[in-house]
Amino acid sequence: MKKCPNCGANMDADVNFCTNCGAKLLKENINTNIEKTTRVERVSQTPAQPQRMRTASDRSVNMHNYWQWLVASWKRPTGEQSAEKWYGIATILGEILLFVLGISVALNGSISGIFGSTGGSFTTQVLFELFLFLALAGLGKIVGVMFGRKFIFQTKTDIYTLINKIAQISGINAIIIVVAFVCCILGGNNYGFAVLLAIIALFIFDFACILFTVKGQNEKRDSFYGLLISVGISLLIVLILIGIFGNALKDQIQSLISSAFRF
Repeated sequence: MKKCPNCGANMDADVNFCTNCGAKLLKENINTNIEKTTRVERVSQTPAQPQRMRTASDRSVNMHNYWQWLVASWKRPTGEQSAEKWYGIATILGEILLFVLGISVALNGSISGIFGSTGGSFTTQVLFELFLFLALAGLGKIVGVMFGRKFIFQTKTDIYTLINKIAQISGINAIIIVVAFVCCILGGNNYGFAVLLAIIALFIFDFACILFTVKGQNEKRDSFYGLLISVGISLLIVLILIGIFGNALKDQIQSLISSAFRF
């Protein structure tokens, strides 16, 4: 809308002369309206920038706190420290992912040397199933710890707290897996050392589960039987997973060999 500076009448924005008194409307009114509209748009847009800066700052603080938690787990694996819910999950899944990537490098190198190709979809499928198997096996062991502690202390432990504590106790695995990954990249005779490190990391994770199963005060029942329950449940879940994923992996290996030699 435009407003006549002479009589004050309002009219449409595309009118150049006042329909009431005939006075010519100045372009300043148009520019003023445009400037006001632009100012309003700028004001409405400015809050988005501080919000983005705040999000980036929060992310940086979270990563710094996570790093401090990880370093503290190396210094005192069984010490008491606060942690966000995602610390343990991120640590364990990150270790598994890095290990699987290392296996990918080693597997592609070996298949290329034997068959003259990288394995293509075979390695992708196998590595995905390996990641899924290791993640579910780790979860199965954590479930075993949960039931074992429930039997011993007759109290329910929060799942995130339980995962954080196990990841903290086995925090040194982060260093071990990184070294194993580097060995897989280097190749050659380093593959054997990478396998040894992976086995050590597996034992450390199992020791962490065993330790946290019986760690605590005010035992209501004997911790030995609670530990047996924990180990029994863990073994049962792992054996079921081996039965599921083992057959699938065997079929894929047979398929690869058949296609390579055209059986």
